[in-house]
Amino acid sequence: MAQQGFGRRRFLKGALAVAAAGAGSALPSLAIADADVALPEHVTFFVPGLDPAHDGLKIAQLSDLHVGERTPDATILGALRAANSFDPDLVALTGDFVCRSRREVGLVRELLGGLRAPTFAVLGNHDNWVDPVGTSASLREAGYEVLENAWTSVRLRGAPLALVGVGDRMTGREDVARATRGLGAHRATPLVLAHEPRTADRLRELGRPALCLSGHTHGGQINLPILTPILFAAMHEPYVRGTYHVGDVQLYVNRGVGMSGLRVRVNSPAEVTLATLRAA
Repeated sequence: MAQQGFGRRRFLKGALAVAAAGAGSALPSLAIADADVALPEHVTFFVPGLDPAHDGLKIAQLSDLHVGERTPDATILGALRAANSFDPDLVALTGDFVCRSRREVGLVRELLGGLRAPTFAVLGNHDNWVDPVGTSASLREAGYEVLENAWTSVRLRGAPLALVGVGDRMTGREDVARATRGLGAHRATPLVLAHEPRTADRLRELGRPALCLSGHTHGGQINLPILTPILFAAMHEPYVRGTYHVGDVQLYVNRGVGMSGLRVRVNSPAEVTLATLRAA
């Protein structure tokens, strides 16, 4: 099963690389991203039922760090520094910490420590393919809580915030019903971490507002006009980057920090997100 998943992603990213090479002269606006820089992105969400104490709450999001040979250590360390520089109330890590080797699990422990705010994480498809137990252990050793189809309540600025972590959809670990069991008593809009953006479709079925932070897509990583939308449509992945409204669910898709498949980004620079919550 894992080998099928790796092969599918290799094929798709290889197709994008070939298209980029062939279209380069015809598309002079293509931007090759600096591999050592993650750009800060600032986004504001107006959240129904937000506790007054959380008006202005700051959440830093990091996604798809992919430690190992395809992502320079400098990129990862710079992204962590950027997240700390936001002075956030909370840090959300939305999966894919490793890429394709169990040797990378040790790098998670070595490179990803030092986030100063309370930090919560969910696993991605690569983590589950490579070593979910080891990756989770490395994150916990760094002081971060890993949520797998579960929710918790974290007290920030003197008020509780419901935080849900949903398992990865691609590897069959998504269980929204289990992740939100018992959440009905909380009237406030929950913050949901889910690696795969399409989890928002399942969250919509709950019939209540939610704010979902996700990653997985790398924003296309090699993002070409016409071709990239066609490929994502073929993968039945309608949410590629940025903000979406999926029923009552506000969804944000982070472009990620690291790279997989190819060590290049085109029209899709690495990203560290600062999400600010405001009362609706």
